[in-house]
Amino acid sequence: MTGAVLCVSTVVFVLLPVLGLIGAADGSTVGALDVPVGSIAVALVIGLGLALVLLALIVATRNGAVAWVLAVGAVISTLVVSLWPLVATAFAAVGQAGDVIPFIQGLIEQVGR
Repeated sequence: MTGAVLCVSTVVFVLLPVLGLIGAADGSTVGALDVPVGSIAVALVIGLGLALVLLALIVATRNGAVAWVLAVGAVISTLVVSLWPLVATAFAAVGQAGDVIPFIQGLIEQVGR
């Protein structure tokens, strides 16, 4: 029960605000920010699916220690997956910034002619 409550709390209080932040950043840049939606979606499906499997295994076990280990694994999986969109978007933004600098240098050279 505790593992399920913590997983749901992580989704509500971490994942949803992170996705809202990324959506707001993408909207405020009018789509200039390249958000890796595909990798985020795949990570969410895999990570949250793993958490659901671990939570389901808790019901099948009779050992309290094993149940706690499974619950902690589910919470960690949910937390990592909830923070992954920030990491993926940050890597994409850094990659885009590397493309912008040569473009700006080219503009400066053209203006200087």
